[in-house]
Amino acid sequence: MQASFQPTFTWSQERIFAAGAQNVVLLIEWKGISNPEESRKRTRKVVAREIELRVWLEAHVTFNRCHGCNAEAGEGRSILLKLGKLYSKTRKYIALEFTMAAKPAGIHEALWLQWQYKQPPVERIRELPLKKLSLEYTHHTDVLSERCCFHVEKHLELLKTEKLLEEVAVQRTKGNIQTEFEHLRRQADDLLLLAARSGDMQLVKEAETVYKQLDAKSQVWRRTATR
Repeated sequence: MQASFQPTFTWSQERIFAAGAQNVVLLIEWKGISNPEESRKRTRKVVAREIELRVWLEAHVTFNRCHGCNAEAGEGRSILLKLGKLYSKTRKYIALEFTMAAKPAGIHEALWLQWQYKQPPVERIRELPLKKLSLEYTHHTDVLSERCCFHVEKHLELLKTEKLLEEVAVQRTKGNIQTEFEHLRRQADDLLLLAARSGDMQLVKEAETVYKQLDAKSQVWRRTATR
């Protein structure tokens, strides 16, 4: 039976300095697979439910934080990510940040990953093959000036923006939104700067959307504050 989705893993950098590195980001994306009949009908259906991703860390790897989901501590050196459901012809993203301790030059294993999910209509639990991810350690100092992979940087910023928008919505109900507004405005500025550097129109549109929301909500907040 064909798997319901296709995962892709992208490091923010494929090589790191042998002395170690902080905030190494792994972008994880997974796309729902559609059959030919669905493609003709242009319909979407749930292809996987109760998706879980377990990540085992090698001894030199420390998990810092995640973007786009919540992480639960698992057995041993592992974390569990509960990722809900996935529709056909859709793509989802999360990003994980790690600190890598010093290692000798060479290619070293970093993470082991295992996907588990229920596949409709029989709701049978399925697993994808265990996946190993490695990183290259080097003494060449040129890696210290290498930029983050743009694909990773872009989706990391979009995930941060999504989280901040959620926090603003929550704080608005409590009447405490000024600090969140400032964080969100700085995030919009970061999106616009990244868009200017890359020419990516999705980032431009996202930044414009955030600015419009900020302006509209700021007007409401000011009117409420003056009452």
